[in-house]
Amino acid sequence: MSQCRGCGREIVWLRMKSGKNMPVDPEPVFVAEGGKDAFITDEGERITGTASETDTGTVGFVPHWATCPAAGQFRKRG
Repeated sequence: MSQCRGCGREIVWLRMKSGKNMPVDPEPVFVAEGGKDAFITDEGERITGTASETDTGTVGFVPHWATCPAAGQFRKRG
C-alpha cells in the first residue's frame, strides 16, 4: 500500500489491462448492475455499476479519484 499525495489516505495500485497503473481505494465493494459508477476488478478491467451492501457476486475497487478530495490537482489539463 502507499499513500495518496493529495489527501494522505491509503491507496492500492492495480495494473489495468492497458498496462497502466490505477490508484484505487483499498477496500473492495460489491458492484450491482444498473449504475454508472466506475469500478476496477482484480484483473484490471473497468466495469460500471453501483456499490451494493449485499453480495452481488461481483467485486470491484473504487478508483481513488472518485473519493479523493484533492483529485482536481492531479487532472491533466489539455
